[in-house]
Amino acid sequence: MRNLIAILLLTALAGCAGSLADGVLNDYREMAGVYTAPTLAGSPRSSGCSDERCVALDSIEAKGYELARQKKITWVKLVDFFYKKRAEFYPNSDDTSGVYELKSYQRALAEQMDMGRMTESQWAYLVEKKTAEISARNEALSNSAPRQTNCTTTNVGSKTYPEYKTICD
Repeated sequence: MRNLIAILLLTALAGCAGSLADGVLNDYREMAGVYTAPTLAGSPRSSGCSDERCVALDSIEAKGYELARQKKITWVKLVDFFYKKRAEFYPNSDDTSGVYELKSYQRALAEQMDMGRMTESQWAYLVEKKTAEISARNEALSNSAPRQTNCTTTNVGSKTYPEYKTICD
């Protein structure tokens, strides 16, 4: 019943301003456990969503990159703070193990950045590569999931000489 009310509300809001509709849709997806919050990108850029929490994360990301480049904060602090705020803004985000893998990977790279063993372009390349790898793996896993098939078997012959035909959809 609660889901039905939420769907009706979303349908009614479909004609509303984009940011309100996006926010309500994301809230519903998050409640249903099918929404994953944006992750820290390899370089600062807009995530493309208009939800106010998402815009705030974009701002945190941009400012964090700026401060890390100026050495006012460490790269580790950038990663830790971004994911701390992400968890606060999206407590019900549907985070798969890939999100935790990316966060750990970024933190390990950030430690290398702080020690001067890696350039920012290497950081960006490796983060984007890992993000694509996780995305491809998740896509492959979702495509390999067993599909539900319905099969119907009928006798197209006679009782004396049965001949069965099975049709699956």
